[in-house]
Amino acid sequence: MNKEKQGKKLTCLGVGTFPLDNLQEKNGKDVKTIYQHVGGTCGNVMSILAWMGWHTLPAARLDDSETGLLIKADLESYGCDTRFVSNTPDGGTTILDIIHKTGRDGKPKTAYMAHSPRGGRFVNHRFWTLKQAQALFDSLEEMPDVFFFDRCAPGNILLAQLFHERGVLVYYEPNEPVDRNFLRAVAASDIVKFSNEKHPDVSFTEGFTDKLFIQTLNEKGLRFKLRAEGWITIPPEHNPHVVDGEGAGDWTTSAFINEMGHHHMLTFDRIHLPNTWHCLQEAQRVASESVSYIGAKGLIHH
Repeated sequence: MNKEKQGKKLTCLGVGTFPLDNLQEKNGKDVKTIYQHVGGTCGNVMSILAWMGWHTLPAARLDDSETGLLIKADLESYGCDTRFVSNTPDGGTTILDIIHKTGRDGKPKTAYMAHSPRGGRFVNHRFWTLKQAQALFDSLEEMPDVFFFDRCAPGNILLAQLFHERGVLVYYEPNEPVDRNFLRAVAASDIVKFSNEKHPDVSFTEGFTDKLFIQTLNEKGLRFKLRAEGWITIPPEHNPHVVDGEGAGDWTTSAFINEMGHHHMLTFDRIHLPNTWHCLQEAQRVASESVSYIGAKGLIHH
């Protein structure tokens, strides 16, 4: 689904969250497991891009539990190169229960509960330390086309800075509130995509004139701001057959990156208003198709 460059696949290296998505359906007291697959923003983007034909390199510090090993195996099943995925006692693994049920009002609802395979009822991610991040960067024989990250942990920020200095396109999809590390991560990035639910206040973008900002607007589509230009809204691609909206944002991201690869836009100087508009329209089309299926990667399994 994407072009190859001089006989080689385009490459994306990604760091961030790689939980095990445990999708369940609850009917009264009966709970049925629908599937268990790697999830998280980074886990989904790495898996989807691999399915689209990219060489993806997820870099994750997982524990050596049965679940941690399952996540690594699942990444491999999607076609990811897991040379930078470790399973060690000091790693971390999170299980995210995604529970589809019917509310008291008779409408479908989704509940979420995170826990650790070793008993803790909390998120248990382990991010790269500064030393580990530097070692990872130094071990690379060649630079990826894109570096993707979804958490502003210090090691992730260092990697973003190092890749940015080498001219790699850096794509940040934040899940944290605006703070000092958030702004450091933005400064090291070329593209920053976020939702209006998590970041309704976009005033933080005003201090940057060398970025592409993308804000998703749920049923209203999305809008983007390129360099010093104003915000431009792209209406949504309507789908009358919505089954599950889980993962739509990750499909938007993956399809946008993939489309940029098609149009030779993997350096920031090649990103302009017309081609950004086109690529985001295509990304919305793919995301709209994805919600016709159950689960964040239902389109792949379909």
